[in-house]
Amino acid sequence: MPFGIQPIHIVIIVVIALIIFGPKSLPEVGRWIGRSMSELRKGSQEMTTALREGMNEAQADEQKNTIAKPAPGQSVPTNNTAANKFCTKCGAPNPSDALFCNKCGNSFQVQS
Repeated sequence: MPFGIQPIHIVIIVVIALIIFGPKSLPEVGRWIGRSMSELRKGSQEMTTALREGMNEAQADEQKNTIAKPAPGQSVPTNNTAANKFCTKCGAPNPSDALFCNKCGNSFQVQS
């Protein structure tokens, strides 16, 4: 049994409840307790759902903010010279045949 309650304990609780509340009002008390438990369960499920949605939104916003963007105010040459290819993200010079930046790992666009 849950919480270490044995059948004899349940019988004692029911007898005490009958003495306190009486046989006529005991079903009403039982209904009230049942409704309270269902409202509590429903409220906790709503809170859990809202918390999960908030966490998902925060993760989505964080992923949007981590997309590679060039640093503001940084002048980066966009043309490819014969000797070097410059990264548009960090500005580091790279060999002309490089596919990725040696410094930051940013991929270079393939020109057709």
